[in-house]
Amino acid sequence: MKLVLTVSVAAAALLLYVTISRAENPCANGPPVEKNPMECCNMPMLLDKDIMMDCYQKYAEQTKKQIKMDGVPRGCCIAECGLNATGLYANGMINRDDMTKMFMDAVKDMPQWQMVIRDSLDECFKMAESKMDEIEAGAKLEPSFEGEKICHPISGTIMRCMGMMMFAKCPAGDYTDGKECDQLKEYNKMCPVI
Repeated sequence: MKLVLTVSVAAAALLLYVTISRAENPCANGPPVEKNPMECCNMPMLLDKDIMMDCYQKYAEQTKKQIKMDGVPRGCCIAECGLNATGLYANGMINRDDMTKMFMDAVKDMPQWQMVIRDSLDECFKMAESKMDEIEAGAKLEPSFEGEKICHPISGTIMRCMGMMMFAKCPAGDYTDGKECDQLKEYNKMCPVI
């Protein structure tokens, strides 16, 4: 279970780096610590772990290459794969009602997470709407290396945002205090999703 969560977090970390494109950006080198968010916050799994593991295995190498690319942010095929497999995504659109139901069902026995998930979904969809021109531009990109699949950026935008919001709003009882986790939380504040 821990391995699957770590792989899912690695996928979330890759999603974060996709938005970073300039060397002069103070966020360009990534977090100052080796910890990942799941080691600092006991976050619920919103999507089936087996689905996400499969998607990570299919698209991790591509995502690593895309992270290093400048220009319009590329879509994250890991996220699109996961949302497509769960029926939440099709043709550049996310079914917000179904996503809300699925994510709220995932935390039905975790009352401390219910408001976090609901509020994060609202914030992430508002943010995606404000970035729709950039998201649509990313969807129209052409492959830039052999075998690259172009995925619509909406899935990665929403899922990256959800991961960052959940970490930022981690309930006290699920947060692990400590220097490295606190540094990671500060980095999260300084280096926003978009």
